[in-house]
Amino acid sequence: MSKRPSLSRLVLDVLKPHIPDLIEFCRSLSEVEGVKKVSAVVVEVDAETDTVKITVEGMDIDFEALKERVRELGGAIHSVDEVVFE
Repeated sequence: MSKRPSLSRLVLDVLKPHIPDLIEFCRSLSEVEGVKKVSAVVVEVDAETDTVKITVEGMDIDFEALKERVRELGGAIHSVDEVVFE
């Protein structure tokens, strides 16, 4: 029987409020099941929001839990720009 592929990398385009700041936002994402590393780059800053490109790496990342965490933090995923399964 073959092993089920594991989600190991995502690049997300996320709209987030200014609070929590990017450090706290990414720290919270890093606590999601399967996540080992989170990095982010601010793409655009508006009056009330930041558009950020977030890269999430790990093994068997729980994408549904990650989406829920983004929502809990007041953010929205605009797009999934890269996906890697191993």
